Amino acid sequence: MLNKTDSAKSGDAQERASLSSSSKTDNAVQLSSIQMTGGNTDNISNSSNSLMSRFKRLSLSTKTTILAIAIGTFPVLIIGAGAYIVASQSVSNKISQLQQAQTSGFADKINRFMFERYGDIQVLANLPTIRTGNSSEQRAVLDNYVEIYQVYDGIGVFNLNGDVLVESQGNNFGNQSNLNSFQNAKNTGNPAIGQPVFSKSSNSFNIYTAAPIKNPQTGETTSVVIARIPAKSLKNVVKNYASPGQEYHIADAQNQIFLSEEEKYVGKNLTEEYPEIPQKPVTEKAFTDVIKHKNAESELVSYIPSSEQIQVPGLQPLNWDVVLATDASTAFTPQRNLLLTIALGTGLTALAVAFIAAWLAKQATQPILNATQAVAKLGKGQFNTRLDVGAEDEIGLLNTNINQMASQLQLLIKEQEVEAQREKLKADITLRIRRSLKADDILKTAVREIRQALKTDRVVIYEFNPETWDGAVIAESVSAGFPKMMGVYIEDPCFRERQVEMYKNGRVRAIANIYEDKGLKQASCYIKMLEQFGVKANLVAPILIQDNLMGLLIAHNCETPRDWQQQEVDLFKQLATQIGFALEQAKLLEEVEKARQLAQTDSDDERHQKEELQMQLIELLSEVEGAAMGDLTVRADVTAGDIGTVADFFNSIVESLRDIVTQVKTSATKVNQAIGDNSGAISLLAEEALSQAAEITYTLDAVDEMTQSMQAVAENAKEAAVIANTARSTAANSGKAMELTVQNIFGLRETVGETAKKVKRLGESTQQISRVVALINQISMQTNLLAINAGIEAARAGEEGQGFAVVAEEVGELAARSAAATNEIEQIVENIQRETTDVVQAMEVGVSQVVEGTHIVEDAKLSLNQILEVSRQIDDLVQSISTTTNRGVATSHQVSALMKEIAAVSQRTSASSRQVSESLQQTVAISQQLQESVGTFKVS
Repeated sequence: MLNKTDSAKSGDAQERASLSSSSKTDNAVQLSSIQMTGGNTDNISNSSNSLMSRFKRLSLSTKTTILAIAIGTFPVLIIGAGAYIVASQSVSNKISQLQQAQTSGFADKINRFMFERYGDIQVLANLPTIRTGNSSEQRAVLDNYVEIYQVYDGIGVFNLNGDVLVESQGNNFGNQSNLNSFQNAKNTGNPAIGQPVFSKSSNSFNIYTAAPIKNPQTGETTSVVIARIPAKSLKNVVKNYASPGQEYHIADAQNQIFLSEEEKYVGKNLTEEYPEIPQKPVTEKAFTDVIKHKNAESELVSYIPSSEQIQVPGLQPLNWDVVLATDASTAFTPQRNLLLTIALGTGLTALAVAFIAAWLAKQATQPILNATQAVAKLGKGQFNTRLDVGAEDEIGLLNTNINQMASQLQLLIKEQEVEAQREKLKADITLRIRRSLKADDILKTAVREIRQALKTDRVVIYEFNPETWDGAVIAESVSAGFPKMMGVYIEDPCFRERQVEMYKNGRVRAIANIYEDKGLKQASCYIKMLEQFGVKANLVAPILIQDNLMGLLIAHNCETPRDWQQQEVDLFKQLATQIGFALEQAKLLEEVEKARQLAQTDSDDERHQKEELQMQLIELLSEVEGAAMGDLTVRADVTAGDIGTVADFFNSIVESLRDIVTQVKTSATKVNQAIGDNSGAISLLAEEALSQAAEITYTLDAVDEMTQSMQAVAENAKEAAVIANTARSTAANSGKAMELTVQNIFGLRETVGETAKKVKRLGESTQQISRVVALINQISMQTNLLAINAGIEAARAGEEGQGFAVVAEEVGELAARSAAATNEIEQIVENIQRETTDVVQAMEVGVSQVVEGTHIVEDAKLSLNQILEVSRQIDDLVQSISTTTNRGVATSHQVSALMKEIAAVSQRTSASSRQVSESLQQTVAISQQLQESVGTFKVS
């Protein structure tokens, strides 16, 4: 203990020394840099060093508090500033859009008001009284018109020279030949609206409308009716469109302001007041922007030129520009309020975050120390160490993770034990399956052992007919109380079309519930077949023999559905592979047994033939017995048959042998001498053959290991190929879904467009209603005029016309009420048109948003197509890797087989060399004996 403490103290001392030296080095560097810079740099460096030294002397809790406050408040301030920038921009755009829409409605209201006046002058010009009546009747109509509409301050009828013929009461028009509207109506024969004209007498602008009065028989223009509208009458029309604090200006075709909220601007040039507005006839565009007025005040100005106003069908172009201006400080009051709100909220939030950060920093220090101690204990192997999780913050998460790490370590040890038991179980089952070399015993043992290992209700082996890909159950192990499937014949046309190749590639299919599996939604016949045997869940793995699909290993859970665990699926797949190996071995053994039996049958036939040959051979031997004693002069009788042939051949051999024996006597001596010379080389050859056999054996072991590694790589490549193919299919399906989304958005775009067209047609219908209302108004005026005429006629008739006069008064009252009703209808129609205009604008905004959404979805579609292309390339690469790896496995198998053959040949060579060496030693003695034996032969 003392040694450890001393070492720890010395370590701390060394650390402090290193820090001191480092600090000194830093100070030296800083001093050198201070000397190189000027006096200002000296002050900055000294203050920086002072702050750093003070910060270093602070406690961990204080440092943590300062950093926590900085980390907590800086993002709040940054987010607050960013939120203000984004929200301010959004509010500014919204304010500009609202004023732009308000200005557009303002201009539309003026156009519709003038459209009504355009219709009034036409109705007035077509009244029979105005066409053919006398002056008093015409004046009465004109006065009635001025009194009813309250927008005209005078109406008159003028001859073609511009002189007044009849005028409403209280007016003195004078000659009007210089009016543009008068000249247009006279020359074109059509009604006209002139540009505003300044009147010095009233010190204001007036608007003149004119329409030709034509002869009913000839259609020629006889006179012109002119109505004068004070520009101030428009104020009543537009008063609801200008909010408090807003200014409106209406300028004529020469950019001269003829109507304004403030009288001081009337008569001034619009482009001089707002230089950003271009002079005509330059192409004009609507805009809304903050600009400086001539008086140096910033205003939010919305400008709508006549070219971009909503045109009213049937109305001649007025060429009037509309400007709506709001003081910038007033218009952007919501923006300033937003700034104040966000600033106040951000400040309060920053203070709250700073307080919370300081409290959390103090609370976080001790849990970190506790966590450090717990980790140290875990490092020493104390896996039962646990921390109290008293919070849900990062510290609590750290404590939870440490506890989970300790639990996972304990669980990992248990899992290793379970994995070892599972491997032992697999080895035991494999040993039991491979214990027998008969196929029936292998199948029965396999289904029984696998059912017990998985603790399931039924395990069967289903064998295929490789030509039709149907088959029957050939082995079964089933719990009591469930139907048996042994010998059941099953035909599934869908299997050979869709499943064969997948099972050949090693597919394992696990179905937890046959009624909820997505792959079986369209396979009702397959579900009915499983229901016959009480199946709720199943597990299927292929049985392969030399890469050929022999059958399927199937496990059924009949009592309840079952979620198959991954380790169960892996064990099931491995056992199916072992069954294939066992069946392959049994098949080879069966073929060997058949070959042995066939060889036994052939040996019986040969035995009978040998007995006959032996009898003939005994006779032959008796004849050539002398040759056995060394008499080479004997001869055998040549008879028919094989023995006769042998006898003839024997005679030839004896003749040749006699010559050979003669030569052997001389060669035997030479053989003895040659064998003695070569015996050493043959012994060396035998030793080298043995060494080569050992090296080939080592090489063969290495090739086997390489083959196993290549098989593992091939399996991984197959799994990667399946995953890549799945990813490619998923990307393709996503591409189709994205295509449908694009089509739906295009459909939505078309629907919104059609809706906008219908709303516009609704607006046109309301305009038709306006025309009908104008017609009704004309009828009421004509009725009123008829009532006036009838009253005049009744007055002429005296007492006899009193009853007719009463009727005329009632008709006049009815006409007045009709005029009042038409005014109300006009207000309603105006509201409908204004709301229709708003709806159209909203629909146009919606169409633009749908178009933008369409572009976004199309971009997403292009990105998804790129992902699909990359998935396809990955799939091709993985397929190529899998194919190449499989070829490598096949080549490795061939190399292994070839090396085995080489090893066998080498072993045979070494054995043969050893035998040759021993035989040569014996040959020396035999050669000597041969010399002695040759001497006994009689050759003459």
